[in-house]
Amino acid sequence: MAALLPPSSALPPATTDHPPPFIDLTHHVSQDDLDKLDICVMECLKNRLAIDVETSKFTAENMVHADALEFCDRDTSTWCFSDVFVPYSGKDDFRQCRGHRGDARTWRPNKNAFGIPGVMEFVRSLPFFTSTGKCALIFNKIGDEGVEHADHELDDLVSEFVWIRTKSSNKQFYIVDNQTGEKCFVPSSGARVGWFDDHLRHNISPVTANEDGGGCWSLRIDGRFNEKFRNIIETKGFFGAQQVPQEGDEGRGLRGVLAAQQDGPTFLQRENEYISDEEEEYSSEEETNN
Repeated sequence: MAALLPPSSALPPATTDHPPPFIDLTHHVSQDDLDKLDICVMECLKNRLAIDVETSKFTAENMVHADALEFCDRDTSTWCFSDVFVPYSGKDDFRQCRGHRGDARTWRPNKNAFGIPGVMEFVRSLPFFTSTGKCALIFNKIGDEGVEHADHELDDLVSEFVWIRTKSSNKQFYIVDNQTGEKCFVPSSGARVGWFDDHLRHNISPVTANEDGGGCWSLRIDGRFNEKFRNIIETKGFFGAQQVPQEGDEGRGLRGVLAAQQDGPTFLQRENEYISDEEEEYSSEEETNN
């Protein structure tokens, strides 16, 4: 895959011996499907007030990074044995939320998904996942500079998602190589679908007008990778640094964490085992009492 360079840059000598931080997966998605998605997104953004979709603010580092149009709403009742998840702290809630981003039982299609069905039809056609969860369109207005940020610092979680930029969006998106500090830009042409480790800091260049006079956008789709694409990303991906080694990563850092997530994040697997034990114990007590 070609190195990731800022727009209009000449090819520099290689400075690292590791893979680039963005895995280009565009060739796994049909051009026809990407073109249909582009038309759908353009119509959505031009008419979002007229078609009564709901938008929210996408924040990073306690600042507004972009606007977001969410296609799923979170149902926390699926998070544990009790009817409603009760976090021990804000940090605990964040950890649970990140762990469940790819969980189809947690993220249910909302009003926007039914109002703009073309987006979810595209999501269902993707070859990357066994199931999908959270899905959001992130868009910036002309003049927006975004906020450079990392999505999380969890040592026992690697996010399973794809990032998609349709052809009418001029979003200039970069990921920071944490070993060199270099801003690695996703190529401005060709690369439309990909993955990066969101432990790494990332942002956009200030937004300028595209040919239609609008801003820029991308779509993020979280899910659970199937075996084929988990292996591709595990093998070819560039990962951030783990702060504390984790049980089950086999000494391979975040690469090993991803490999162990076939059935979801390992900390959720352990919690589910604990919950199952509790349910079994509860059932036994009920039988004894009756």
